Amino acid sequence: MSEATRQQIRTLVESDRFNNIVFIAILASSIAIGFETYDWGPKGDGFLQTIDGLFLTVFVLEILLRIYAMGGDFFKDPWCLFDFVVVGIALIPARDFFAVFRVFRVLRAFRLVSRIPELKLVAESLIFSIRGLSAVATLLFVVTYVFAVLSTVLFQTVSPEYFGSLGRSLFSLFQVMTLESWSNGIVRELIDEEGWWVAVYFVVFIFMTTFTFLNMFVAIFTNTVVALEADSEVGVNTELRRIQAKIDAVMDSLGIEFKEEE
Repeated sequence: MSEATRQQIRTLVESDRFNNIVFIAILASSIAIGFETYDWGPKGDGFLQTIDGLFLTVFVLEILLRIYAMGGDFFKDPWCLFDFVVVGIALIPARDFFAVFRVFRVLRAFRLVSRIPELKLVAESLIFSIRGLSAVATLLFVVTYVFAVLSTVLFQTVSPEYFGSLGRSLFSLFQVMTLESWSNGIVRELIDEEGWWVAVYFVVFIFMTTFTFLNMFVAIFTNTVVALEADSEVGVNTELRRIQAKIDAVMDSLGIEFKEEE
């Protein structure tokens, strides 16, 4: 095929109509996979498998068109690679050991992320936040570990069910951190046995973990979103200024030529 044909196909795959069709196909495919979790009988299951095959054919054609239109640039785009891997997994024959890969067809639903700019921004922000979130998570684990050791020493004999070992203490403190039945299920029994200082002990732990670290997670993620939005706007503004500069250069050149002709 000629370069003109390649350009036409690229225009097609980048058009809103084409992307809207793919978006609807991804959404319908995700719903169909959900329907397969129910027992519809032989005819119903066969129909759903046929529908699934049709959707898979559409996705394969889409990927092939994008690869042809974009060439090597296709494999440089992380979102294109993601689509390629997800569709590729669905092509693995569901036989013997590989039958487990049939479950991963549900990953197609994640392709919706690559079709909605707002979701792409959130997903990219989450990826770029991993380093900061990992640091906060490490500090959170250290704090929880210290409290787990203290809790094991302090409450091992009083409440062996929750604090009988370091592992149980870690799990119990995680439950307290999530605020799931921490008062009635864990702390009140200890208050009755040891006194109200236990309440202060766990309230301090909750403030140090649940409230403080949760806000730190939110702050890091929010800052990343804002930074990515700013970078996107700067990129757009830079491109607009570059185009404007070219237009001004052309206009100046035309003006000069006009004056010379006069």
